[in-house]
Amino acid sequence: MNSKHDELDEPDKAIIRCLQIDGRRAYADIASELGLSPSTVQQRANRLMDRNLLKVRAVTDPIKMGVPVVAAIALEVDGSIIREIADQIAAFPEVGYVVICAGSYDIQLELACRDNDHLLDVISAISKINGVRSTQTFIYLKIIKNFYQWGV
Repeated sequence: MNSKHDELDEPDKAIIRCLQIDGRRAYADIASELGLSPSTVQQRANRLMDRNLLKVRAVTDPIKMGVPVVAAIALEVDGSIIREIADQIAAFPEVGYVVICAGSYDIQLELACRDNDHLLDVISAISKINGVRSTQTFIYLKIIKNFYQWGV
């Protein structure tokens, strides 16, 4: 079975690479660099976005944006309901990133809170979710690298 990545041809991959460097870059500039027409680049980019293979977003540093408490939380959970737990956590408005993973922890998440009391409230709420066995919290002091240019 082919993955979505296998379905990408070289022009699609090149368009993605260009937009990873500068998500605001004009399609005409990308077209000129790649030897394609601007309408072709726009159609391909729109198709990639429609298929959820490409998202163009503004990436901010929450600490620099004035969000005083940013943290990661690692969870050990009941493996038989891991997806349900991950879905419940993803519904928290403070949570911006949730992954199911292998290793010492089953789920990891990132969240932003207005202060330490707010963080404590969110940790308490997560801890009360059925199937959550333990949590470990890592408060971010400074974000050194925030990288979204994964390979294509």
